[in-house]
Amino acid sequence: MAEHLPEGATDQQANHTKYIGERRPRVEDVPLLIGAGAYASDLCFPGMATLALVRSPHPHARITRINTAPALAVPGVIAAFAAQDLPEILKPLPGSPRTPEAHFVTPTPLAAEVVRFVGEPVAVVVAENAYAAEDGAAAVVVEYAQLPAVVGVDQDPATTPVLHAGWPSNVAETIHITAGDGAAALARAPVVVTETLTLGRVSAQPMEPRAVVAVYDAATAQLTVYLATQSVNLAHNGLAQMLGMPKERIRVIVPNIGGAFGVKTRMYGEETLAAYLAMRLGRPMRWVGDRREEFTATNQARAQVHHARMGLDTAGHILAFVDDFQQDAGAYNITASGPALNAAITAHGPYRIPHLAMTGTIILTNTTPTGPYRGAGRPEGAYVVERMLDRAAATLGIDRVELRRRNLIGPDEMPFDTGMKREKNPIIFDTGDYPAGLAQVVQAIGYAGFGERQAAARARGVYLGIGVAQCLEMSGIGQGDSARVRIDPQGAVWVWTAVAQMGQGHPTAYAQIAAERLGVAIERVQVIEGDSQAQVAGSGSFASRSTVAAGNAIAAAATQVRQRLFAAAADHLGVQPEELVWQGAAIVVRANPARHVAYQEIVAAAGADGMEAMADSQGTPTFGYQGQGVIVAVDPDLLTVQIEDYVICHDGGIIVNPLLADGQTIGAAVQGLGNALSEEMSYTATGHPRTTSLHTYILPGSTDTPDYRLYEQHFPARTNPEGFRGLAEGGTIPSLPVLAQAVEDALAPFGVRLNALPLTPQRLHEALLRATPPSAPEGGDA
Repeated sequence: MAEHLPEGATDQQANHTKYIGERRPRVEDVPLLIGAGAYASDLCFPGMATLALVRSPHPHARITRINTAPALAVPGVIAAFAAQDLPEILKPLPGSPRTPEAHFVTPTPLAAEVVRFVGEPVAVVVAENAYAAEDGAAAVVVEYAQLPAVVGVDQDPATTPVLHAGWPSNVAETIHITAGDGAAALARAPVVVTETLTLGRVSAQPMEPRAVVAVYDAATAQLTVYLATQSVNLAHNGLAQMLGMPKERIRVIVPNIGGAFGVKTRMYGEETLAAYLAMRLGRPMRWVGDRREEFTATNQARAQVHHARMGLDTAGHILAFVDDFQQDAGAYNITASGPALNAAITAHGPYRIPHLAMTGTIILTNTTPTGPYRGAGRPEGAYVVERMLDRAAATLGIDRVELRRRNLIGPDEMPFDTGMKREKNPIIFDTGDYPAGLAQVVQAIGYAGFGERQAAARARGVYLGIGVAQCLEMSGIGQGDSARVRIDPQGAVWVWTAVAQMGQGHPTAYAQIAAERLGVAIERVQVIEGDSQAQVAGSGSFASRSTVAAGNAIAAAATQVRQRLFAAAADHLGVQPEELVWQGAAIVVRANPARHVAYQEIVAAAGADGMEAMADSQGTPTFGYQGQGVIVAVDPDLLTVQIEDYVICHDGGIIVNPLLADGQTIGAAVQGLGNALSEEMSYTATGHPRTTSLHTYILPGSTDTPDYRLYEQHFPARTNPEGFRGLAEGGTIPSLPVLAQAVEDALAPFGVRLNALPLTPQRLHEALLRATPPSAPEGGDA
């Protein structure tokens, strides 16, 4: 349960009720709870066939021969194809480099000559059902000549085998984010702390694996693709490009999505294959990935190694922060640059850092490609700056919370120009009260008296640890969105937007926004999203941008509709629009309620389509604060971590619906918990994945998840008219460093130093073996 008014709130926070919308139940849950909601894998069309992919078992190999003929002998198999059989779509999947200097490379739907990771598709089998398709795929004969594999970014890219012909090395791109002169300031700093910090690979593992259904109507030459994607417009444009078809002949519809978390943003080859084969064979096509394919063929994430240095004065003020890090891109540089760029920016944190130099090198390896996953680089950046502050506090002998407090940007410094730029755009923190947020976390977690509690517990053989960490959640990035709002002659309100609903609660939130601006009951509002036929602009749902981008556009469009409605009613009643108010189904004259007109009458007079408006939003980012505090108990024998208490304070700006906001924050924190303690995609030295099922990739369960205590600030964003901030990723971002800090604090008597995530029992055991116990037991910070 969130507490919306922390002690000592500012005047702005004291008016918190005007920043919080109604706590309404989610309207989109009912069909899902009664089994009436359809996912892509639920769709069934007459004559529908199923695809299965033949995938490489090798990390790096040259394809010497493919024989698909044996698959045709399997009962139920309709067709089988290798890359050379599909020249029309044998082209790189859509995408664009972040900069002209980047080496940008995407795969083709099927590998034609070389495979570069385990799971890369080399052939496709079409059958009457999934069982026959899988049997047919198993019958395809593929011969390979294995090549040396590149695994990990710690190898010298100048001497390792080059994955893509014509490249000088496996370095795809280098990212620079600077403010001031980091190197010079570091050289002058009286105190410098140095650390190497590693974040392991993770896999999103949404409830629903990737899926696509394609239906082609030869009579009308129309292709309809039902796709579990986070961006209907990117998918629409991409399919048109891959198929060589006009967009007008393609419609993309996004059904219910069982989670996505960033990995369903990019375009995958299976989508093109299903669409193309539906047209070529004249039958609806379905492909639904299985759990192993989700582990090997869907984007992975994190996978960064940071070599960080922080310079401070003797009083603990940050003078410089310099970080050279490597991002493991996997076999193709598809979307790895986004997380690397976000990590470089987020590493600034809510702190006053006059000189900063972040250099990120994106390196290709023979592993599954990486890209955005909840936080998309932000957890990595927060992990680095927060752990470096822990190291600085220990070096200087300053309490770790006090060191953070001394470096926090104050509310009187807002808006704060960091000196950083993102693609030539200044990075400016728009508003907030970071010291108040930290104070709330410290108070709620009981930091001041924890030292005594920790000492007493250690005397009983119980090892407690406490952690406090912070971040800024950058949200609302992108080019902005459009939305269309219409009141039809029957009085129903329709809202069209380009974003995709994958569990966040868009239908509820967007209906609330439209209903409030129009002044109608929310039950009258129907939200339509994820349909390319709506012809509304927008890049999709990712980067905590949906409510900032689409919500502002919906609010603006609904406001325009209301203004037009009241202008027409004023003409009808012979008064000025400002003299009118909306009462139930009527628009009435405020001073004389007997004079009124039914709003449906006004709408009907507007024409057969009713009254409609289209509006746009801008893509200017906003930065919301989040602080977290956690207490853990670590068993030094079993090396298990138990969460004793967990508090979160986040600045949600204007909250549309607190139920949705709390759910997004808690859900994100749970995913961060898994990233920090148990989840890791492990590869052998030869590039073969060890973790290909939920038996070996450990997701947090209900017994691992604590009862989160939420506290909220409300500083409306200054970068968009409605003051919205994104909330979908904030819970994940500081969870990695706060848990690492707490576990390290619990094991402080053993001299443990934790520099790599996740903190699995195996990794904790290895850290204990390396540890040098301190000469005297250390108490907790007080």
